[in-house]
Amino acid sequence: MIDPQSERAVYQQVADALRASITSGAIGPGQLLPSSRTLEQTYGVSRETVRRTLAVLRAEGLVVTEPSLGTRVRAPEQRRQVSVARGSTVISRPATAAERASLGLRVGEHVQVISMGGRVTAVHSASSVELMIR
Repeated sequence: MIDPQSERAVYQQVADALRASITSGAIGPGQLLPSSRTLEQTYGVSRETVRRTLAVLRAEGLVVTEPSLGTRVRAPEQRRQVSVARGSTVISRPATAAERASLGLRVGEHVQVISMGGRVTAVHSASSVELMIR
């Protein structure tokens, strides 16, 4: 399963395996991932490898870690459709502190910034919108 000789880093291989379990529904929303110790034993990896693996899954928004409780699979967020006028420019970038506060985002989350003619017309959480060109 995990190939230490692979060009892909071991922590990424473990993340791939856990991601597959999450996306297939084998580990569903709200369910706890196995403990760090169990992951270490299951995949034959170090504690640091497990930490890096979980950091990747957290950054992807797939899991959330709760101190003393463990790491759970996040429920998928409902995406809302946002119309974007033809000729608009859309960029994705990390949210500023002010945007995180107003949109309820965590550090590291991205926003979609929609501009028309050099003027920002809207800023949306990148993980919660689906852009539709009209």
